[in-house]
Amino acid sequence: MFTRRKDEVPLTESTGFAEDAFDLARRDHRATVSRPRCPYAPAVRALTVVPGRAGSGAVRVVPEPVVGDGDVLVDVVRVGLCGTDAEIERGEYGLAPDGADVLVIGHESFGRVARDAGGLTTGTPVVASIRRPDGCPNCRSGEQDMCLWGGYRERGIKGIDGFCAERFAERPEFLFAVPETIADVAVLLEPLSITEKGWRHVGVAQRRMTVWEPRTAIVAGGGPAGILAALKLRLQGLDVTVVERTHKPVKEALLARIGAGYAATSVTPLEAVAARSERIDVVIEATGTSAVAFECLRLVGANGAVILTSVTGAKRSTLLPADLINQNLVLDNVLVLGTVNAKSDDFRQGIADLAEAEGRWPGFLGALITRRVSLADAARALSHDPSQIKTVVEMT
Repeated sequence: MFTRRKDEVPLTESTGFAEDAFDLARRDHRATVSRPRCPYAPAVRALTVVPGRAGSGAVRVVPEPVVGDGDVLVDVVRVGLCGTDAEIERGEYGLAPDGADVLVIGHESFGRVARDAGGLTTGTPVVASIRRPDGCPNCRSGEQDMCLWGGYRERGIKGIDGFCAERFAERPEFLFAVPETIADVAVLLEPLSITEKGWRHVGVAQRRMTVWEPRTAIVAGGGPAGILAALKLRLQGLDVTVVERTHKPVKEALLARIGAGYAATSVTPLEAVAARSERIDVVIEATGTSAVAFECLRLVGANGAVILTSVTGAKRSTLLPADLINQNLVLDNVLVLGTVNAKSDDFRQGIADLAEAEGRWPGFLGALITRRVSLADAARALSHDPSQIKTVVEMT
């Protein structure tokens, strides 16, 4: 199952990673690099793929997690599936751990501590972050979401196994204890953390003005990321409209529960939606489509902010009114920023926001989870189902 190429260097017993690959990275970066841990070494079931091979998603038996000194063993309760997992299963990207042929996927986690460790007690509900540092200055300061060197690893995505397994082991600094009151919806924390980071960065950047009082916002994209972005903006007191391509009455009704508007571009063009307001102060793009991202640049008003969240790995091209877009951005002092991954502060704020949302709009977050599948059916659940909002794998 886990095999090495004939020309591959031997793996060390302690880490499972190629010794000279680590030393090379450390030498190239001229910094202390935390030696990556091999999260798995007997046996648990896990949702896996062979990176680069389309349709390879399958439940396989992988080694039991190796619990290192100070590590926390976590029993997985549920894992969220998203478009990134589907893209990895289609072979578009993804990187297995050094020396391995398969990658355990799943990066939206929720589990419970299996036994006391790392300051966490048995049974504590936890969510894990994704990215692991490579030793660059930002990573060393705890901001691996702003990595400079690009040598980071990401659980379930790049170079280190993910969480869609019966158990995983993790360093305590990458685990976030969540209150029992939001345990049932805590699997939504990781996707929410992306918007938390984007909003935090906007708050810092908009201090360029003495006064910035945003009132209206558009979220492009009606998937889980877009709906969670709308939730964040509603918690901030903004009037929000979520826009997607095809009208879905279920989503319209769901968003109405938190006081958010809804529109479909098949009925009303995006610019016409924006024209309903005197000025759009914030636009969050979460469609996964680069053409829409550029269209969003035309919607925001003076001194506004555009937050781009989509990772578009394809090679699409489109014709753009480049002069008009540039002129609007410059003359209106528009802020445009991208956001990916998140730091500890964003996870902690996300926990607070999930708790507040549960208190203000009971049941809303739970309603986002529209499909629950067992691990045995998880591979089939990777295919996109437009009738669903959020799919999770229930491990127990």
